Amino acid sequence: MNSHQVLPLIINSEHFMPERQGRLSGQGGEFIASIRAAEKAGGMWLAFQDSNGHCAISKHDLVSRGEIKQVDWLSRKQIIVEFNVTGWGLISTNHPEFSKEWFTDTITAQQLILWPTPETYPPQPHLQQALLQVKRLYPELHSYCPNQAQDLNDVRLLCWRWLELLPLSIDTKQRLLKAATPALCIRYLNFILRQNDRFLHLRR
Repeated sequence: MNSHQVLPLIINSEHFMPERQGRLSGQGGEFIASIRAAEKAGGMWLAFQDSNGHCAISKHDLVSRGEIKQVDWLSRKQIIVEFNVTGWGLISTNHPEFSKEWFTDTITAQQLILWPTPETYPPQPHLQQALLQVKRLYPELHSYCPNQAQDLNDVRLLCWRWLELLPLSIDTKQRLLKAATPALCIRYLNFILRQNDRFLHLRR
């Protein structure tokens, strides 16, 4: 998949990754313009932002592609947007550009399939068990995914669900995701869990 797409840019501190559903809320003219533009364009690029305001919006950074399912414009104080996260993009321009057509920032990214090689990885029972434990202990952190069993058994999705949850730096997440295979991410996640069980309380 080699197509480059210019889509509205949404920057968010929740790091949405593919094969899940997501929700955004906001208000004000800038937010409304971005959502209306995403509806017209048939999609949006979702960029990662950390708690310090640092954003992954430079050339060669990875972004997720979202497609809006529905927008609740009226029933709450804030506008609620529900969407599907459908894939990945690799930013191909140096910086976002303001679109006079859509009155919002856009970015150009090349659609890609992340970790496409169908390599066989050994089961990751510790990562699977720990993810279930986190979801039980902290339901507010739950990422809505249509097929939880697939998330646990597919190493790619297991890694993405963990990277959504963990408060790692954007640079670390980008480096792990840009690796040629999930192997580096698997090693890193297992290292993190071995070193720190402060919120997992798992028996060894």
